Parts: sequence; C-alpha cells; structure tokens
Amino acid sequence: RDIRCLVTDISYLDPQEGIRFRGKTIPETFAALPKADGSKYPTVESFWYFLLTGDVPTQAQVDEVVAEWKTRQEVPQYVFDAIRALPRESHPMVMLSVGILALQKDSKFAGFYNSGKFNKMTAWESVYEDASDIVARIPIIAAFIYNLKFRGDKQIAIDPKLDMGANFAHMIGQSEEYKDVARMYFILHSDHESGNVSAHTTHLVHSALSDPYYAYSAGLNGLAGPLHGLANQEVLDWTMKFQEKYCKGVEPTKELVTKALWDTLNAGQVIPGYGHAVLRKTDPRYMSQREFCQNTP
Repeated sequence: RDIRCLVTDISYLDPQEGIRFRGKTIPETFAALPKADGSKYPTVESFWYFLLTGDVPTQAQVDEVVAEWKTRQEVPQYVFDAIRALPRESHPMVMLSVGILALQKDSKFAGFYNSGKFNKMTAWESVYEDASDIVARIPIIAAFIYNLKFRGDKQIAIDPKLDMGANFAHMIGQSEEYKDVARMYFILHSDHESGNVSAHTTHLVHSALSDPYYAYSAGLNGLAGPLHGLANQEVLDWTMKFQEKYCKGVEPTKELVTKALWDTLNAGQVIPGYGHAVLRKTDPRYMSQREFCQNTP
C-alpha cells in the first residue's frame, strides 16, 4: 500500500474524493456525459468513449459506439452450451469465466500473432478489437447466466433498440427503473486505478502475449476472491443473516448493529466490506447508489 507501481491516465483514486475518471469525480462524470433517452444517467457506451479518449463525446459519437456494439454483441450458441454443461450449482463467476474462455477462438489478437505478420507496434489494434468484442458480449453472457441460475433458465432475447445497460436490465426481466441502475452500476465499477487484483491480473497475463480472452478470464478469477469482487456478495450475505438473526421483523437499532458486529468479531470472523481501502471518506460510488434509491419511487 502507498507504493505506486502502475501509472494510468484512465482513473485515479483520491483518498479524500474517491475515484476520478479522466480527472472527473463521479458526480462530474455523470453530469458531463450525454444521457440515455428519457434518463438522467449516461449510457455505458458514452462512458467507454470517455475512458478511451479522455474527451466527452457528442451524442453522434455515442450513437456510433451503440451501433458498433450491436454488431459485436452476438454470442455463438456453443458458448451458451458450454455454460449450460457446467453443474448448475457452479458459482456464476465460474460460468462467466468459462463463457469468456469459450469465445477465445474468435480472438483477433491470437489470429494476428499466428499470422506470421505480428508487429508489436500495431498489436494494440487487435487488442482493441478483442476488448470491444468482449465488452459488448459480457452483458449477454451475464444475463444468460443470471437467468440460468435464478430464473429457471427463462431466457429473454436481446432488444436491438436498447443501449447496453438498458438491454441488460431487459434481458434479466427487471423493471424500467433498473435500466438506470445497470447504467450507473456498470459505470461506477468500470475501472479503479488499474492496480486492483483483477486489473493487475489481466495486465500480467497479457504481458505473456496471451490474448485478451485468456487475460480477461484470469482477471475474473481474481475478481471472484472474497478480498475483491466477492466482497459485495459477502456483505449481502452478512446483512441477510443479520436481519434473520437479530431483527425478526423489527427495525434494526444501533445497539443491535453493535451487538452483531461484536458477535462476528468475537467469533473470529471478519466483517465484510466493500469499497477502496485507501479512502478516508464514504465511498462516492456508494453515495451514488444511495442517492438513486432515495430519489426513485
């Protein structure tokens, strides 16, 4: 901690302000980017453009990204077959990692490397192509896994009229309001200084010239750990057990919460949390989600 070992222009984590994307705080980012139709929130596509270039896109530029991702989002049937062949009790992250690996034969970077014309100076172009394909396809695979695990395998087809966030909400059978939840959540968790386990892992694996599918799958496997992405699940699990054990239908009090925390610690367990360890204030990503809940009927 406190040893800077990677430099990135994309994001910066300030201990007092939280994450900054291309120099902008979360509220500044949401305010600056073009909004989805009928929404107060920007699309993931506009944010992608912003992260890649550092420039706030015009609506026309956003529309180009939306249209391009539509051409990239089709997932071959064999990917779904590979996921469905796994034991149904497999964790969703196992399924997602396998799904990404199943796409590997489509890698343009691997094709370029094996072509006999590989050039490190232009290799970024095929990396960009693979990354764009992966990003466009992730929501499709993730929605399939969610429906497989939690909705009795009731799958919902892509709506070609919707942007990525809205389409994900649509595919998992969520409400109209959840379209903004998905847009917000994908943006908030897109990048945080690139030094975390999953981002570092993708850099490390790709440094061996493994293509982005191998690298991204490896990153997902790191993200699945309880000290990284799984912490969100651990927090939810702890909260649900707290409600079941201590509340019994009553409103939680400060005394109840204190007792639950001490009971957890005295049992030799850790209290799960989420956020950035270096922060010295409430995580602004949490504040964004909290404000959404307060402002949504």
